[in-house]
Amino acid sequence: MLHELLLALSGHPSPLVPGAEGSQQPLPLLSPSEQALLTSVARLGNLHMEIKKGTSTITQCHPSTVCRAVAQAITSVHLTSYHEDILRVEEGILQEHAGFVGAYDVVPLSSISVAFGGWRSKLEWMKKLVQQMQPPETYAAGAQIIDWLHKELQTGFPDIGVLATNLVQVAEVAWLRQVSAWVLYGALPTLGAEDFLVQRKHSPSNLDAWKYDLKHDLAPGYVTEATASSILFIGKSLEYVRQDSQSRDLLAPDILMGQASLVSIHLKQLSLLEHPISSTSFTQTITAIRSSLSRNVLQRLLPQSEVLRAVNMLHDYFLLERGEFAVALIAAADDCLLARQKRSVTKPMSNDPHRLGGMMIKEGEVHAVLARTWTAVAALQDINDEIADEDLELARGIVCLSIKKSSAPQTSLSFTAALGPLRILENLRTTFDDLLLATPTHLTVIAGPPLHLFLNTSEADAYSSIHSYLLAIRRAHLHLTGLWKLSTLRKPCASYTRGFSGSWYAKQHRDNSNRRHRSLRSVWAMVGLVILFLAELGEYLQGEVVKSSRDVFIEWLKPSQPTKLSDDRKSVDECKSIKTLVGLHGAVAITYDPESLTLAHRCYLTTLIHSLLLDDPPYTKSLKNLITRVDDITALVERLSVVHLNLNAVDGYAGVSASIVTEEEELMKNLAQVGIGVKEELQKLVERLRDIDFERLGSGLEPMACDHQSISFVPWKAGGLYRLLMKLDFAGLKVIDENNLSR
Repeated sequence: MLHELLLALSGHPSPLVPGAEGSQQPLPLLSPSEQALLTSVARLGNLHMEIKKGTSTITQCHPSTVCRAVAQAITSVHLTSYHEDILRVEEGILQEHAGFVGAYDVVPLSSISVAFGGWRSKLEWMKKLVQQMQPPETYAAGAQIIDWLHKELQTGFPDIGVLATNLVQVAEVAWLRQVSAWVLYGALPTLGAEDFLVQRKHSPSNLDAWKYDLKHDLAPGYVTEATASSILFIGKSLEYVRQDSQSRDLLAPDILMGQASLVSIHLKQLSLLEHPISSTSFTQTITAIRSSLSRNVLQRLLPQSEVLRAVNMLHDYFLLERGEFAVALIAAADDCLLARQKRSVTKPMSNDPHRLGGMMIKEGEVHAVLARTWTAVAALQDINDEIADEDLELARGIVCLSIKKSSAPQTSLSFTAALGPLRILENLRTTFDDLLLATPTHLTVIAGPPLHLFLNTSEADAYSSIHSYLLAIRRAHLHLTGLWKLSTLRKPCASYTRGFSGSWYAKQHRDNSNRRHRSLRSVWAMVGLVILFLAELGEYLQGEVVKSSRDVFIEWLKPSQPTKLSDDRKSVDECKSIKTLVGLHGAVAITYDPESLTLAHRCYLTTLIHSLLLDDPPYTKSLKNLITRVDDITALVERLSVVHLNLNAVDGYAGVSASIVTEEEELMKNLAQVGIGVKEELQKLVERLRDIDFERLGSGLEPMACDHQSISFVPWKAGGLYRLLMKLDFAGLKVIDENNLSR
């Protein structure tokens, strides 16, 4: 019977143990106390079997190497210790040890139960851990198990605390092996790559910058967002240095040898981490590795001067600092639509002002629009300005205009999106990318190596959204101001000749012309108000928000005066994250490492989106409706000018076509309807601007600061819209009513 009990404790089924596999009813010869002791022993055997079966399944089938390591540690270390205790009890019984054998060679069940009394809580805890790693639906990630073990460290039971400490060390060592493959060599782990926080995208492009992403649910709790971003940056940089042959031409041989020697240094820094790992120690280690890599390798690949050049290029072409580019792009797009309209099959006049929305634009036509834009911009260049020519060539090489393809909605935001400005644009439903060519298009930047170390997908998409927004305002303003060139509508038509000035035909012609001119006064008043609003809004966004934000960022990026070595305000962490070049009189010029530049640029771009009001859905929706109605006004007025020109040619004669008169009436009716919509949208926009001004001034929020690893960058932030509102009030847009439109 004793052997049956020991076999049951070892995890084998026994008919003597109640509750074990193969057992029937409880033994009738046992007393209730003995039956209770036997049940407790059977519980240990059942727990042992369940744990052994679960760990075997996890070791063979689990996709996470962390969970496999934990399961293997449970089997090889803790269950082995349990087996040793069973052998120790068996040896004591065989040797008739007084702790197990009583008088008359009787072995009481209580002695066996006491010998294994400390294992019940351990086995139950290990069973709970196995269930955490092997849930009913899906397997748990390694990061979840690490976080669960960290939480279990807070238990008040010493034996459970020791067990949890041992297993959390095993789990963290297995996870650090995955991290070391990425931060030391720039390669994903060969085993368990799907459980690592750096994931390869499902549709990778040819650009290294767009191949990898960070997943929040695959990172342990002690990995902060900034630390995870540093891990991604280190791995992508190493992969670029390792794979790209051009990078080896930029680096000197001694630098490449230094990079190889850095591997052992960085590996030693990872091995010195104490378990359980804390967020502070892990962040400091990753920061030290990133700073070392940046100082020795990356600053040679991506100098700060190249970053400054790229920022200036983005400001010139995406934020419309170079106005000739925006004007040329709008003109080329209008010519493309006009050419498509002429080539299309002639159709009767439609009352639908959105008839251009059905025109399908091909990818080749979109590329041709950008090519004509570059040609027009190059024609305006000064042939003696070599710097401008180099900037133009840089822009032509990395700026691309293409049709925007609809993407499937994302269920969860990655770390890259969560840290970048795409987090703000993700929830916006109003876009301005379908206004230029009546088809969703976007101007984007192809950040090839090594520029992809500074500009990632999130920032490129943000620049595209800002460009579409600013270009839509500029385009609407240009189209409305172009209506003033239609002299046949703007002023009454002159009489035929001086000889016939007193004739009935001339009088009839003058009366009709004056009547048409008076009927268009409300239209011109409406157009003037919209032009004024768009001009003031564009001047505020371009002249104040964009310019001020850019100046502050450039000033931080390119300090005008060097910082002295004796400045006590610089912390040790900041000295680790920047490179100092000693100059004359103990002064140094500070240059930041590529990731610090990336984080500051991301903070600058996020604040710029907020200051441009792009993160306010009611405002963007009303502005989109207003710009759409501006396109309607432009199309209707241009068509009306053709109709009036035809009517002026036949005024006073009996052969006036009734269809022309009917078309004029329909156009005036449509203009009146559009005018009502314009008045409503202008009213909504002014009211919303006042609400935004009140919300942003009344909230008392301080300017957003980008403080990462003690590198402080405070971007410019607009406090309110009072200047814009004062100009609109002075122009008469404070209260819009019928009197404003007919004055």
